[in-house]
Amino acid sequence: MQIRPLILALSLFVSFAACVKEEIIIDGNERPTKGVGGDPSKRTMLVYMIASNLGGDLKNNLDIMTSVATEENLNGGNLLVYYSENKEKASLFEIKPDENGTPTRYNICDYENQSAVSKETMRSVIDKVASLYPADSYGLLLSSHATAWLPVGYHQMLRAFGEESGKWFEIDELAEAIPDNLFDFLIFDACSMGAIECMYELKEKANYIIASPSEIITIGFPYQTILPRLFTKEADLANVAKDFYEFFKTYTYPSGSISVTVTKELENLAAITGEILNRDENAIFSLDISSMQVLSYLPASPVELVDFGDMIKQVATKEQYGRFESALKKAVLYPYSTKQIYTTSGGYYDVTAYSGLSVYPLRSNYTQLNDWYRNRLSWYQAVFQ
Repeated sequence: MQIRPLILALSLFVSFAACVKEEIIIDGNERPTKGVGGDPSKRTMLVYMIASNLGGDLKNNLDIMTSVATEENLNGGNLLVYYSENKEKASLFEIKPDENGTPTRYNICDYENQSAVSKETMRSVIDKVASLYPADSYGLLLSSHATAWLPVGYHQMLRAFGEESGKWFEIDELAEAIPDNLFDFLIFDACSMGAIECMYELKEKANYIIASPSEIITIGFPYQTILPRLFTKEADLANVAKDFYEFFKTYTYPSGSISVTVTKELENLAAITGEILNRDENAIFSLDISSMQVLSYLPASPVELVDFGDMIKQVATKEQYGRFESALKKAVLYPYSTKQIYTTSGGYYDVTAYSGLSVYPLRSNYTQLNDWYRNRLSWYQAVFQ
């Protein structure tokens, strides 16, 4: 993927201006210049981490990433990490082998008093990385707290993505922060982002999106196995999803779900969904949530998020569901789930139906939430208008 030189130059100027300190030396080591601003590398991977109260877990994830960032595993690519401890302190650094082959972190830029959940901050970090590390392919991994699309302000405990001193990204704000058509894949190491509403909102941001429609235990993804897969010639997203599933299937508290969404297939999926629902909210209002497969039930959330396929199956005719299922299988690859899913508010749920994505089953009595859903989400507009 190519970026116009003028845009790169301007974004580089703006993002440099935001740095408190630019460094090329850390721990006595000079940062290697190979691949920086030169010929494109095979892939540049940006990991964007907002620590909040997950600092211990995220730092452990960073240690694991660093330990496996060998020359062989990076395969000629670049691994960049933006790590925000809090709104007062953040840094951007590269992880790559030193001259002795030891994976090492090299500081690029320090930030002070700059919110990580600002659209301007995220875009400037992405622009800086794309400018300094041109590549044939780009990937983005977002790590923090998340609650799917549920809006900030509906309740104190709800937020969409990221948490920083009471501030969060709304899902549409996150979409504005990420440039269109830059990333080949987007990965969420964050709870409940595998919702059809989120996938549709972000469909122009990457060709593939890996996310969980349920909560992710704070230990996060098994980076020791998935990181090398992100730097193969064609990113091995199938085995990234499988590794996640295999890890949590045998974890102390087995609970985990994951899928890979093919974003180019989402418009067709929305069209078929709209046809089945007759573009009428009442088709959902009359359904019984208690009979649906729950995938996410977050603290202070007014309602559970349920399995997308299971909800549609309850309203579609046999013929309609056959066409829906065909479209769903093209849009959602590698849907893995453990036998049970843990939710903070509801405890464990047996998983008897799993399509790989969740959905909000519109409830007539949640007028404020429904208004937000109608007015802010592209999915609603595609399905009901």
